[in-house]
Amino acid sequence: MEITLNLASPETLRRRQLRHLAVGGLCLSVLLGLGNVLLYTLSQADLRSSEEQLRQQQELVQERERNLASLPHRLSPKELEHFGSRIALYNRIIQGANYSFTRLLFELERAIPPNVTLTEIRPDLGGEAVTFLGNAKSMEDLLRCIEQLKGQEAFHQVYLLNHAEEKGNTGLRFTISLKYRGDAA
Repeated sequence: MEITLNLASPETLRRRQLRHLAVGGLCLSVLLGLGNVLLYTLSQADLRSSEEQLRQQQELVQERERNLASLPHRLSPKELEHFGSRIALYNRIIQGANYSFTRLLFELERAIPPNVTLTEIRPDLGGEAVTFLGNAKSMEDLLRCIEQLKGQEAFHQVYLLNHAEEKGNTGLRFTISLKYRGDAA
């Protein structure tokens, strides 16, 4: 049988515990300090790398600016505007060539009721938007026209923009905006 006696007083035990805690805290502080030094070293390396990349980009920009300055002729803002307007015109012509006016008119013919007439069709060649101006004999005819346009698969987002009574009470003038799917089956 083995007997162990602990002759240390409670005060001595507390001092030992405090000493152990102090040593543990010191070790933790040293480890955290080493971690901070390591992070600082890594961030300095990243900073040097970023500064080198910035210097290279600045040299590249300066080289390109020198190349631009060496070009024989720069276009004036007026010439640039002229070319921009010509490009926009060519784009509208190309988009218009791809726009199916026949299909649009066919779909409109199917959707417009008898007491409604269209006086103007304004397609947006660059997009899907189409605006119609027209006349209807009554509000019921106009509402029927809108419902039939909404019912066509080729049209979506059909909105009545405005309407007003004609002078002499001969009917209604209206404006309708819609989106036309030129490729709808």
